[in-house]
Amino acid sequence: MLRARVLAFFLDWIVCAGLADVVGLSLTGLVWKLLPGWRSSIPWIWIGVGVAAVAAFLLRDMTGGLSRRWLALEAVDPQGRPPGIWGSVRRNLPLLVPVWNLIEIWPVLRQADAARTADRRRGIRVVSTT
Repeated sequence: MLRARVLAFFLDWIVCAGLADVVGLSLTGLVWKLLPGWRSSIPWIWIGVGVAAVAAFLLRDMTGGLSRRWLALEAVDPQGRPPGIWGSVRRNLPLLVPVWNLIEIWPVLRQADAARTADRRRGIRVVSTT
């Protein structure tokens, strides 16, 4: 289960960052070629794309997690439902903060079925759907 959880994290990261990069590069190319007078707005495009990528990462568990479904895992609250918007944000915010992310992930690296610190506080657990 440890491999699946780590793989799910990296798949989510690739989906969020990869999609943001494709959108950002496409918009940058369009502005550069078709709207040369707007080239000074390119940094704003990347700020928007970055904010969207962070938001997508924070909301990745809102419905249980896309890559977790691919790997037959699901994040659920104590009632067995997906964590929802705020549950997802509270669950994933620690992963974006340096040092806090290491403290958050340490229990999972030691024991595959262990709950992360934020998950223990809120009763969220990652379960196998197979």
